[in-house]
Amino acid sequence: MVRKCMASPSSYMNQLSGYGEKTIARAAALALRELETARARDVALHEANLPALANNRIIAAQIIALNESIGMPKRWTERDRNSRARYPKTIGHDAGYLSDVAREVKTDDGFDLATHSYNGMKADYDRYAESGKTEAEQIARRREAEQQQLVERRKADMELAGLLLRYELPIESSWSDVLEHLRGKDQRIDLAVAMQQTRGDWSEGPYRVRDALNGFTIQTDEDKEIAADVASQLYDFDDGRCFRDCTWNYSRLFASVADQQLATDAQTAAARRGDE
Repeated sequence: MVRKCMASPSSYMNQLSGYGEKTIARAAALALRELETARARDVALHEANLPALANNRIIAAQIIALNESIGMPKRWTERDRNSRARYPKTIGHDAGYLSDVAREVKTDDGFDLATHSYNGMKADYDRYAESGKTEAEQIARRREAEQQQLVERRKADMELAGLLLRYELPIESSWSDVLEHLRGKDQRIDLAVAMQQTRGDWSEGPYRVRDALNGFTIQTDEDKEIAADVASQLYDFDDGRCFRDCTWNYSRLFASVADQQLATDAQTAAARRGDE
């Protein structure tokens, strides 16, 4: 019965039914269940055969002993009748009684071969089951990540809803809309966001910072320092990291905003905008 089981445990994937997901773990469980059921049947059949096999061994021994006692040879030979050679070869044969015993008096029911097959298949099935555990762990991690992403999206939706209410923006507003609105409320926030965005992507140069500086109005000596420091970074511009490392970098600009709630909300909107 074992030798009727599928050689590859993955073949049991096609036999999976029901609403469950078709996974290696489920296919491996089915394969192992089928294999163990077949093995149990083989063991039961072999145990049932044992008395007959023992009796047949006695009969076979008696037949062989009888023929040996009267001098019956165990083999005989004949010339190869199909050979065209000058000196044809001879062909050896077992004595007829030995062939009769082998054919009619069964002393082997194939259990040893079935056991060998079972051991090999069990090892293959177990390896397949181990790969199922690995797959199950991967599925669990993926589902956990998806769940975490769902939680993060819900948190982001709640944050967005809170900002829409705080700044009385239309319900259909996106994070980009919120960010643009907040940038328009404070020129330092506008400049800081431009610098931070350029730090993240300067493939097209510092145009964002240049545009923000064009709209930056000098109202105080500190504003003058800010404009001069940031403008100096535009000369011989190499990459956006300069806006992270300069004296009036974007972090310092955000910290200098009088309305820190506004600054915090702008940074939240800038971060969430990238997830849209």
